Amino acid sequence: MDGAGLSDHERRAFSAIAADLRRDPSFERNLRSAQVRARHRALAACLLGVVTLILLVAAAVTVSLPLIWGFAAAWTLTVVLALPPAGRWVGRRLQRRVPAEADRP
Repeated sequence: MDGAGLSDHERRAFSAIAADLRRDPSFERNLRSAQVRARHRALAACLLGVVTLILLVAAAVTVSLPLIWGFAAAWTLTVVLALPPAGRWVGRRLQRRVPAEADRP
């Protein structure tokens, strides 16, 4: 195969696999729940980012030790929660760019 596409045999095999997966209710349920979890995680990271920013401003204004420690904890959680979605986003951006660069002479 020269990369131009799938052969007829490969297309039929792929269609059969896709049809089997569509008929599997647990696969569909897992796929939907994974998408929902990713959305919830991204929303939680955004909300925690807002809380972290509020704590940063409050800690800078008041110079209160509990607020500083609260900011440090919230910032750590925000980074841990935001890194996986950010990494996936960067990976998708790079995958889109690589094929476009491969087409150039």
